[in-house]
Order: sequence, then C-alpha cells, then structure tokens
Amino acid sequence: MAARYAELAQTIVKEIAAGQMAVGDRLPSEVEMAGQRGVSRATVRAALDIVESLGLISRKRRSGTRVEATAPTPRYARSIATVEDLVQYAAETERHVKHIEEVIADDALAARLGCRPGQRWLNVRMLRTETGAGPAICWTEVYLDAAIGRRIRRYVRQEKGLICDLMQEKCGVVIVDITQSMRAVKLEARMAQHLGCEPDDAALEIRRHYKDGAGRVCQITISTHAGDRFEYGLRLTR
Repeated sequence: MAARYAELAQTIVKEIAAGQMAVGDRLPSEVEMAGQRGVSRATVRAALDIVESLGLISRKRRSGTRVEATAPTPRYARSIATVEDLVQYAAETERHVKHIEEVIADDALAARLGCRPGQRWLNVRMLRTETGAGPAICWTEVYLDAAIGRRIRRYVRQEKGLICDLMQEKCGVVIVDITQSMRAVKLEARMAQHLGCEPDDAALEIRRHYKDGAGRVCQITISTHAGDRFEYGLRLTR
C-alpha cells in the first residue's frame, strides 16, 4: 500500500488534471488542507513536495501555493560518464544558436573561465532542446579558442553534433580530456527568459573544459539547466 502522502499527491495531481483546480488558482493552506483531507499537516507538506517537483504548483512565502500547470513538466534525464555519452546527448538534442561573437576575457570572465585576462575566445550562446521542437533543456555558453573559433564559426550554425567534433574535422584538433564540474546556481534573468523560467529559480550549472593532447584548453562550455526539468545520473562502481 502506498504511503498516505503519496496517495494524497496522486489525488491532487488528478484533481488538477481534471480541471478541478485551474492554473492560477490558490490552494488552501497546509492547515486547511489537512482538515479537509483528514490527514496531518506533515502528510500534506510531503504530498505538496511531490506535486511541486512535478511542476504543477509553486509555493512561495506570503503568496501561498498556486497551480502553475495542468500536466507534469517534462524532465530530461541523462547519464554522462564518457565522451560517447556526450555524443549520444548531442544526437538526441538540438542546438539553437542565438549569438556568436569574439570576446576578450576581462578579469571577471577570466575568473569565470579559469583563463588568463586578455585571452581571446569565440563565444557561442545557444539554447539546447529535445529533438523535434521539444522543451528547452539548457542554456549553454561555449567559449572556443579564438584561432579555432574563426575557422569553424560558420559551421556551428549549420551542422549538428558536438562542437569538439567540428574542431577535429575542420581543424585537426583532437580532444583527449574533458573535465567537468557541477554546482547549484540561481537563474540569471537573461537565461530564465530563454528557458521559460523565473529569474532566481534554482538551476544546475555544468562546466566542461576540453583539452587537446598538448594539454591546451580549446573549448569551455557552461550549461545551465532549469532545476525542475533535468536530472543528471552517474553510476559509480567498485
């Protein structure tokens, strides 16, 4: 038998889907709902946690709990542990390039990228979605070594697949090492707009540094994923 909070969560999801609560409607308080449903406040809180994780409601202090959608928000789940996984990820998604420009790293950008101030990069800003006009998965900023970037710039918009594969095909640059780090961040307003989220919403930032055989960093990517529609899996064995 399912736990009481799970049953309550399922009931609320069904009620929202059936139109008993419309988008924008405010739900009763936890205390009121506990009395109406004949359960404890802790059970209500746990049930609402589940419903919120599905993207159906939002809970904010003072403004209460409101219905945000009638169907669960799609979540993109991906396990990336090898370069082959990255290739598959690129095959399953589409990039939509929004802006390309050459930049010179000032102190702030150099600190963000882990490079020296004054270094030149080709900056590619793009939105990645599921193939077939699916929902937005992430906002990505790519920084390419300027010399390499100038040679492949015109191909970035035209061709699919990984940009690091373009570097190998067009420039003979072979990436042999990719380091990755992740951290929790708040969405900046410019990213939130592209992802269909609110500024300061929770997000996951994934940074990757791509190095060639000489240890030179040829590419840096910073991908920001909306926290409610992306799961990242990693399997550890021993």
